[in-house]
Amino acid sequence: MLKRVALAALSSIALSIPVAAQVGSPNLTPGPVTRITLMRITPGHADEFWADMRQHQKKIVEEYKRRGIITDYSVMTKVTTDDPNDWNVATSVSYKNWAALDDMGAKTDPVTLAHYGSVAQRNAAADSRRPHSTTVSSFLVRHQTVNDWK
Repeated sequence: MLKRVALAALSSIALSIPVAAQVGSPNLTPGPVTRITLMRITPGHADEFWADMRQHQKKIVEEYKRRGIITDYSVMTKVTTDDPNDWNVATSVSYKNWAALDDMGAKTDPVTLAHYGSVAQRNAAADSRRPHSTTVSSFLVRHQTVNDWK
């Protein structure tokens, strides 16, 4: 019984932290949400990596933007490295807010299926790009505006 009460208390505390973080701060006004993906191109595979970006990824995110699924996207490159496993390409995909991420598969599947033709071809394309890069990190960030201090 004591274990159940302790577990329930810990669960309610753990669940309240993300909710409190989403409520916000009087110091900040929340803005869009962005997924940042840091990748490392496999040495000798840059041509294949960029060809895939042009042929598939760019067309797909442009269609997402046209349909209002995303608000913006960008690709960034980094010419310096801290170690051999460091990233050298980053992508960002921005969404209006957290709610825009709800049911993302239902929103994006029609776009990717129209582009690739079938689930099998979409999966084969994903498999074929694996040798060309490694994902170093992928995370969501929330843009914030600092409110005026009074």
